Amino acid sequence: MISLRVKQLILIMSFALLSACGNGIAKVSDDDLRNKVQECDYAMNQSAAEHLVCENYHRECNRRLKSEGRFVCK
Repeated sequence: MISLRVKQLILIMSFALLSACGNGIAKVSDDDLRNKVQECDYAMNQSAAEHLVCENYHRECNRRLKSEGRFVCK
């Protein structure tokens, strides 16, 4: 079983990697993005870093809807 601290570290590292790739979140598939948003929507007691990652996922969903007309995340 993975501890909460390890999960948080993995999440922070994933966010850093996506950020370092310059718009890497835009390369996430629709299915993966939908799954990440759903995880975020049901998450409880998020850390500040987790909350920031979730905001970025939601922002990407909105971007895809507005710019590409793809209704991905709800």
